[in-house]
Amino acid sequence: MVNNLTRKFDNIVRTALLKCGYTGEIAGTLVVGVSGGPDSTALLCSLYRLKDQHNLKLHIAHLNHDFRGIEADFDAEFVAKMAVTLGIPYTIDKKDPIAYQQERGISSFEQGARELRYAFLSDVASTVEAKFVAVGHTSDDLAETVLLHILRGTGLHGLTGMSYSAPWPWPVNIHKLRLLRPLLEATKEETIAYCENLGREFRIDSGNSLLRFTRNKIRNELMPELSKEYNPQIRDSLIRLSHTSTIELDYLEKETDKIWEQALIASNPSDSGSVMLDRSVFLNQHPALQRMMVRRAYVLATGDSRRLRESHIKAMCESATQSSAGLTIQLPGDWRFLVQSGVLRLGKEQIDNCPYPPFSGSYTITVPRYPDSKTATQIPGWKISVALQNHPTMDTVMSTDPLTAYLNIGSADTNLHVRTRNPQDLFQPLGMQVEKKLHDFLIDSKIPAAWRSKIPLLISNKGIIWVVGHRISELARVSDREPSYLVTFETLAQ
Repeated sequence: MVNNLTRKFDNIVRTALLKCGYTGEIAGTLVVGVSGGPDSTALLCSLYRLKDQHNLKLHIAHLNHDFRGIEADFDAEFVAKMAVTLGIPYTIDKKDPIAYQQERGISSFEQGARELRYAFLSDVASTVEAKFVAVGHTSDDLAETVLLHILRGTGLHGLTGMSYSAPWPWPVNIHKLRLLRPLLEATKEETIAYCENLGREFRIDSGNSLLRFTRNKIRNELMPELSKEYNPQIRDSLIRLSHTSTIELDYLEKETDKIWEQALIASNPSDSGSVMLDRSVFLNQHPALQRMMVRRAYVLATGDSRRLRESHIKAMCESATQSSAGLTIQLPGDWRFLVQSGVLRLGKEQIDNCPYPPFSGSYTITVPRYPDSKTATQIPGWKISVALQNHPTMDTVMSTDPLTAYLNIGSADTNLHVRTRNPQDLFQPLGMQVEKKLHDFLIDSKIPAAWRSKIPLLISNKGIIWVVGHRISELARVSDREPSYLVTFETLAQ
C-alpha cells in the first residue's frame, strides 16, 4: 500500500534526480553508497521502488571503515543481506582509516575517513562504469555542514554547504564522475519514518554519538541547544542561508567568468609550473571579485579547495592590493602566492623572483642642467635616466610606476650616486617627520630578505632620497610650483 508518506518521499527522490540531471535512460548504472543507517537505507529503498518506472540500474557500495570492530562487520553483513534480498549487485570492502590518515599525514580522522570513503566509491564507479554516485545526505546534514563552516570562519563558498549535484570531491582529478544527493529536501525524521513505514530495518552507528568528533558535537549538542534556547527553526534558517548563498555565489562566478580570460596570463599547474594573473586587471575589480579570482587560481593550480581557508584568501588579496612587489604568501601543500610588480603568481617552484639585478659599489649619476634636457647613466644591470621637468602636476607625480619617481631638485642637488644598503643607513620615508633605520623600513614594507641587499638606493648629500621601487624620502618631496628631476631606473638584460 502506498500511503502519503511513501508517495512524498519517493517524489522527493524523483524530483532530486531530475535536478541532478540524472535520467536512467542515458546515465547508465547509479552507484548508491549505503552504510546501513536510516538515511542511506531510505535512499536505496526509494530508488529501488523507482527503478522500473525510471529505468534505474543500481549498484550498492559499502565501505567497512574497520573502526568499530564487530559492529562494523555486522553493518557490512546487513548491507550485503539487503542487497541480496533486493536483487541488487553490490561491492563491499574494508579499509583502515587510521592507517590512511597516518600515511597521508592528515591531522583530522574525519577528513581521512571521508577521503577513504570517496576514493572507494570512485573505484566502484570505475569498475561498474558508472558516471553517478548517490549518497544519503539529508537537510539535517546540510544545516550541520553550514554551521560547521560558520564555526570555522567560512566565506560564501562554505555557506552553500551541499548541492544536489556536485563535482567528485576526492580524488579531485576524476572529472567525469558526479556526486548526487537526492535527499537534501528530506529530514532524518522522514528517512526513519519511511523505513519504518516500509517495514525495512536499518542500523544505528554508535560512532555518531562520539563527541570527540566535531560534527557529532554539532549534531548532538549545539544544534539542539540552538533550537531550544534561540531559534526552534534553526535548521530551516541555515538551509535558507545556504540557498541564498548559492544564488549569490552563482552570480559572482558568472561575473568572474567575464574577466577571467583577460586576467589569466598563464596556466601550467604542475609541480614545476604556476598560475599567473595580471595584477592590473586584478586591482581594477571589486574586492568580492578579487576574492573569487585568487580562489579560482588556487583551485586551478591545486585541483581543489579543501585546504584553502578564508585566512589564505584574505592574505592573498591584501598582499596583492597593498604590498609592493616581492611579498610571498605561504599556502597549503607547499604552494606560494607571489606578488610581483605586474603579475600575481601562484606556484610551487622555488624561484629567485627578485626584480633587481645585483650590483656592488657606488656609481655617480649624471644629471641634466638645463630645462627639458635628459641624461642617461649605465651601471651593471641598470640604465638610469634623469630628466629636468618644469612644474609637473601632482596627478602626474602620483601616477608613476615603481621604478620612476619625481624628486625635488633642492633636496636632490646635482651630486647623486647609486649604491646598495649599508648597515648604518637611515631613511626618512615620505610622510614621516623623523628618520628610521633603513633595515626597519625594509622589514615594515615586507620586502623579502633576499631582495634587500639588491635594492638600488639613490643618494644625495642629504642622505637617501629614494629607495628605488618602494618609497622616496620626505627630503625629496616635490610640489607643483617648482621644477623637479624625473628619474627612471630600467633593468638591462643579464
